[in-house]
Amino acid sequence: MDVHAYNFDDLAQKEWNYPKIDMDARGTQLLLKATSPYAAIGRNPKGGRIKMDEIDRIAEHPDAKSVSIGGLQQDTFEYFIKTYGRQFRYISFFDNALVEDWSLLETLPELEALYWFHNQRITKLWDMSKSVSLRALEISDFCRLRDLTGIEKAPALEWFGFGDAVWRTSELDSLKPLAGTNIRRLSFTGKTIGDMDISFIPQMKTLEVFDFPTNLFTMEEVAWLVGKCPNVEGYALRPYIETNVYNNETNKADIPGVLLVGKRKPMIAIEGNEKRIANHVAKFNKIVEENRK
Repeated sequence: MDVHAYNFDDLAQKEWNYPKIDMDARGTQLLLKATSPYAAIGRNPKGGRIKMDEIDRIAEHPDAKSVSIGGLQQDTFEYFIKTYGRQFRYISFFDNALVEDWSLLETLPELEALYWFHNQRITKLWDMSKSVSLRALEISDFCRLRDLTGIEKAPALEWFGFGDAVWRTSELDSLKPLAGTNIRRLSFTGKTIGDMDISFIPQMKTLEVFDFPTNLFTMEEVAWLVGKCPNVEGYALRPYIETNVYNNETNKADIPGVLLVGKRKPMIAIEGNEKRIANHVAKFNKIVEENRK
């Protein structure tokens, strides 16, 4: 698995031949032709409930190994899993906000990757010890799931992402349940983590990529992590991010600048702030070196 793929969608397209989804004029995702390894079915993101006879269109594509499905509620979710779930290696659940219990996912031992966008009811993981083939899991925009207990039981998991694609509201109590895993890529894009504890990250010996918002942890915490985990890559694992700052005169973001990494750290123009940037980098690098000894 390419854990250095740009994002989960890129990973899915590389690993499971998951193409872009085409929509017809009515907003319904159509099944692609039977020669495709992929099927898409459901209602558009504006809402609507999928019916069982619509789900049954999957039967026209017995060779499909990946699927995107939306508009499920609890009854149709259970029908989909029981009737067609074991056919697929990759499932993308898009806008199935009212599903309350996803424990039937434990009945899919062949499932290799799962993406689920938006849910308002689910509060805990399923029995992941039974997800023996699951290598990649991305959970996005969940309102009530805060506890990752049980994820350490997933025997094959390499890629785990949790956070927000639209609303910055997702929260976790802790990342510590991940301590006993063999995850190679970890990303958190939510609002906050309850205990803010990253002390266990250096003990995750298989970790290669750790992504998080630049302002989630303090600069000192990020620098400590870089020092302790020299082989781990990540968007925010550096003193600053090069960017462009908004220009009031041109109404464009065309002024060379940097986003300083760390909680409450600003985005600033380079010109006129050279000393401030240099001091920030020096402090960051000092902490890194102190923690590599």
